[in-house]
Amino acid sequence: MNDDPGQATLPGTSSEADRGREHLGARSLLGILLGQYPEVEIPRSVHSFVSEQESLGHPIRRAETGQPLNRFLEDIGVDRRTVSEFLDSESRLASKLSYPSLVRGSPSELRSRVEEHFSAVFVLQQAVLDSEVLTGFNRHDRAHSRSVSKRMLRLLRASERESATDPQTQKEATIAGYLHDSGNLISRKYHGIYGVYLLSRFFTEAASDEDTYSSFLRVLEAVLFHEVEIGLRLPSLRDLHPATLSLIIADKTDVSAQRVSTKSNFPEAVRDAHTLVNLLTVDSSIGRQGKDFVWELHFSPRADADEVARFPQLLKDSERVWVPQDWQRLYREHNVEYLFVFHATFMQLYLSRLVYTIRAVFALYPSVQGFRLVIDDTERGISLSRVFSRADYEEKVALIGKNLFKDNWEETYLFRSLVRSGSGD
Repeated sequence: MNDDPGQATLPGTSSEADRGREHLGARSLLGILLGQYPEVEIPRSVHSFVSEQESLGHPIRRAETGQPLNRFLEDIGVDRRTVSEFLDSESRLASKLSYPSLVRGSPSELRSRVEEHFSAVFVLQQAVLDSEVLTGFNRHDRAHSRSVSKRMLRLLRASERESATDPQTQKEATIAGYLHDSGNLISRKYHGIYGVYLLSRFFTEAASDEDTYSSFLRVLEAVLFHEVEIGLRLPSLRDLHPATLSLIIADKTDVSAQRVSTKSNFPEAVRDAHTLVNLLTVDSSIGRQGKDFVWELHFSPRADADEVARFPQLLKDSERVWVPQDWQRLYREHNVEYLFVFHATFMQLYLSRLVYTIRAVFALYPSVQGFRLVIDDTERGISLSRVFSRADYEEKVALIGKNLFKDNWEETYLFRSLVRSGSGD
């Protein structure tokens, strides 16, 4: 987060915490959260935005321009009726939800209420992200939020960490899983912090008593630290709540063709490496296998009929992905299998997310000793595997980073995070 030259710290003392619980201001909430993690400083621009929001009475605005969000959404072509479900004519929230009422319900009731109440949010955050990239942004809609939430619950049930299997933790995980990407409505950059701000506005009565307030803070922690650039500033993830750790793992491993946006349906979209990697991943799975945690991706240039119907411009009539010309040339002239190029592309794109996932896995599962990344090409009968242990993952990541990023390696925030971490998780 050093790319913003101005840094500002927010109040985090016990007296400020008391006042934050009494008034539940977004600025105080951020101060309390960040007071627990002094390594994480928020940019001065974000601090100023939150302060201005409070002084203006919280019309939801875009961070970079200050434009009211309702006008921005209409400018990018979002249906006015959908916008009005979420924002009023002054760009303030059209309705809010009682937090204690929400968490008192059963898990199934909670999921139904969150999906219904925030249905417009899921549509709008995808529209905002798609507007930023000509080839479409990976899906951050209801399907992604639902998938992440379900994965989080499975991860928590498999953890031996205290409170991981507690029903309250699972409710908090569900809320965070559904709303972790909402900050994109304000800005993609620092969307974890802006997500904390929005959740402070989405809910009422979150400070009605100490237990409710503590629960709400845990949800905010998960939303804040799901963002890689923020979380990698921490030297260790061991102090993070199990719900936060499960969100990191579930979100960062949600890679598959199901993540490809419908806006990406034209041939040039394969030039976007994020679109291409997801399109070539039939599915991926995560879970414990003995003393290891395994993330397995199934690679294939072959698509099924449903995908051809969804992406006729991205896929050949023969149900094959239009892979880039340079991939085809490497295969024809040097017999380099697509899987190897895919693996290199994947590592370059996802290395920081992979490291963050590994650290979260080791923190959530104290008995897990190794993390295995497996990429299978069942059509060709080829499989690639990388193994990272608690003792050597930093050393292996540093070697990969140096090979991938060459002379720029020491300028990356991932390199700086490894220097800060030192002892691992």
